[in-house]
Amino acid sequence: MKKLILLFFTIFLFGCNTKSYNTAYNDYYKNQQLYINALLNNDKKSQIKALKELIECGEYLNFDISTYKKKYQSLIKTSQKKVKKTSYFSKYIKIHSTNPLKITIPSNNIKHFVIKRKNIYKEVIDIKNAITPKFIKRKIENITLKIAQFNKNTVRIVYSSNKPFYFKYEIKNNKLYTYLYPKTTLTKKTNYKKTVFNRKKVIVIDPGHGGKDSGGIGIGNRYEKYAVLNIAKKLANILKRKGYIVYLTRKSDYFVPLKKRTHYANLKKANLFISLHCNIAPKHITSPRGIETYYLSPTRNERAIEVARLENKEIANLNYLDQRVVLNFLNKDRIISSQKFGIDVQNNIINTLRKKYKYIKNGGVRPAPFWVLVGTQMPAILIELGYLTNPLEVKRLFNPTYQYYLAKGIAKGVDSYFKKNP
Repeated sequence: MKKLILLFFTIFLFGCNTKSYNTAYNDYYKNQQLYINALLNNDKKSQIKALKELIECGEYLNFDISTYKKKYQSLIKTSQKKVKKTSYFSKYIKIHSTNPLKITIPSNNIKHFVIKRKNIYKEVIDIKNAITPKFIKRKIENITLKIAQFNKNTVRIVYSSNKPFYFKYEIKNNKLYTYLYPKTTLTKKTNYKKTVFNRKKVIVIDPGHGGKDSGGIGIGNRYEKYAVLNIAKKLANILKRKGYIVYLTRKSDYFVPLKKRTHYANLKKANLFISLHCNIAPKHITSPRGIETYYLSPTRNERAIEVARLENKEIANLNYLDQRVVLNFLNKDRIISSQKFGIDVQNNIINTLRKKYKYIKNGGVRPAPFWVLVGTQMPAILIELGYLTNPLEVKRLFNPTYQYYLAKGIAKGVDSYFKKNP
């Protein structure tokens, strides 16, 4: 009787809905998956909530939950520190992006006005009781953006151009958003959109590596991060001309963590995610060549595992959850669509390049456990564009004309996929 009362008290005390051992067991693994999703999306609040449930269920099931407890305590401490710091830094604005502009502001106390002079058009926003840590100047087409400290308590945002332009702003949840483009392009854009069936499709292109992470280093000391960025920019331009909405995870040479790349794609509600990389062979081996496309899936193929191992270096020291467990939990519903997308892209790359170049090797489409594809909420592929350790392919990968046709082939693959999967 005492044992029964104790068991009832334990079940009542914990928020795990543990009506039975089986229910507790199911709740435990359900919250484990919720935690993994929150982890990949960098959602701290959801991580804390899922970890709390995991700990409660784990204690009832007598599981080893020491790792989860440490992580939970760490997150709680971090969140408490942030609350304390808020008042100290409450006047500072935080710039998330400049095109379109997205800023976290300390209050909604802003003033907007327009300055019109001969050949000068300015849209000005003053943010009161605010501080910016740095001066920013950006060129967006023929419009100049400046963000600076106007006086002790005011941050000024100025858009200026020698031609009229469309400007709009809004405030949501202490965030300021601005939208603009030249007025001369309005009619052109409207007319173009009428003929473009895919104008609402969003593509996120991920140029691999960047900044401190050079990626592979090939013949002639050529870095992977530069080749894939140039190809990504060409691909973005081609897709934009076709009417797609396109975003890049990085636009220049800086480092972006793997988790943030997929989180960015999810944030943009992308329809497709394309990660671009270059292959390298072991030292002093120059014969391997070819273009390969991968989609996320657990695999036993040694070749695919080895390629994934090279690209997964950033999370090799992941200690709070086994990478394999994460792979088994996620993306199961998108494996088939990613495989179809990969086949369309691979075929179109090969066909496009073979019309212009000899010795184009088709490396095929394969499953592989690439971490950068984990957590995407859309079909996602990773393309190994060629070998930096192959004398012929490394020259081509840094040749602008070859880069263009490579990008053109990928874009054709995107078209092909959407024709079959509108």
